[in-house]
Amino acid sequence: MIPIIGFVGDKKSGKTAVLETVIAELKKKGGKVGVIKHTTHGFQLDYPRTDSAKLAKAGAKKVVLLGHGRIGLYGQEKREPGPEQVRDLYLSDLDLVLLEGFKNALVPKVLVALNAPAPKWAKETGGLIAAVSSKKTGLKLKHFKPGQTKQLAKLIESYIKTHRAKREVKIYLDGKPLQIKPFIKDFCLNTITGMIGSLHHSAGARRIQISIHLPKGLSVPLPGGR
Repeated sequence: MIPIIGFVGDKKSGKTAVLETVIAELKKKGGKVGVIKHTTHGFQLDYPRTDSAKLAKAGAKKVVLLGHGRIGLYGQEKREPGPEQVRDLYLSDLDLVLLEGFKNALVPKVLVALNAPAPKWAKETGGLIAAVSSKKTGLKLKHFKPGQTKQLAKLIESYIKTHRAKREVKIYLDGKPLQIKPFIKDFCLNTITGMIGSLHHSAGARRIQISIHLPKGLSVPLPGGR
């Protein structure tokens, strides 16, 4: 599964600046990195009078813009999807996904407080693995100064290697994650990888994506065939 690491901190704590330097360092080494940014207010990806904005206003739930090697997707959801769901559905071709914000997400996180003390909420936030700040934060974390980009990138690379060693299976039904027991995961993983392994051109693949679309009138049966 593609690893996720969050960068958290108060507003204007320097999260974006740190992310910029880390992404540049990881890119030097050939890493394909994506970013999911959380915003507490609304946002707009297109101008009101463009054709794509008109189509969205007309009722299109999602609009995808394609052109000159660029892709843009925006739309509306009743419930805000979590970062893992966004990663699995839209960012499956990457080596790493970094988050800006999402301090409550259940992922490893790096605290950023470049020119201010560590926020009070940091002591109650789970998953913190490191901090980037000009001064010591008082927290029992690996500490990096703002200029120690290479050292921070090495920590992230180490996490990527560890995470890649894990076997994982995710199943989504109509875009919603399905909770499955460990033995079901093992069954799916072993069965599917065995089947795919018998096909040509499958050697060396690290990710397998299968999408099944059932026609109208046919749905996944209830347990026991009910």
